[in-house]
Amino acid sequence: MGYDKSKKLALWVAYPLHTYYTTGSSRERHWGYDPDLDKSVQMTEGLASSDYNRGHQVANADRRVSDLSNDQISYYSNMTAQLANFNSGVWATLEGKVRNWMCADTLYVVTGCHFDGTQITTPDKGGNSLPVPTHYYKVLLRSKSGSTGKAAGTLGAGELQCIGFWYTHAASSGQTPATCIKSVQEIENLTGFSFFANVPNAPKASYSASDWGL
Repeated sequence: MGYDKSKKLALWVAYPLHTYYTTGSSRERHWGYDPDLDKSVQMTEGLASSDYNRGHQVANADRRVSDLSNDQISYYSNMTAQLANFNSGVWATLEGKVRNWMCADTLYVVTGCHFDGTQITTPDKGGNSLPVPTHYYKVLLRSKSGSTGKAAGTLGAGELQCIGFWYTHAASSGQTPATCIKSVQEIENLTGFSFFANVPNAPKASYSASDWGL
């Protein structure tokens, strides 16, 4: 993750997604502090306003393989102040779509939040003001066939597919995965980050919605 201590959140988290991680009976065990970060740079015990959820960046359903893995995505370092009806609405719909795109090869995901300078703040339970992201995004990479059995970095551009999704953080937005598509390169330009840097042939400048059933 790329963690911003001043904002007390991760600007992005990068993770592999495969049925290995999503298959299991583990559920959210507890909220807690990330032991690798000082408590002073993390959200304090959740959010004070009921308008906001502790929005997971790596989704709860993405890590059910073990209690340990589920505990780790319940750390405050994996949380942002996310509008409750956005979290359980259009964003949850996208998270479900992403799990449907898993394959025998690994699906690689980066989930992040963005601030365009117009953000507001909301208090955590310690009285600290936390910035509320103005946008959320996901960028994805996988093999086209889904079953090459090879590392993504060894595949040619014609064997790979990428796509990105850029959402405005709004309560009732009517956004859908099909209406929020961008290329990975477009999201790189918006965020200033470079994604999938170790996959030289990743087709980041283009996408085919039909490759993703959209």
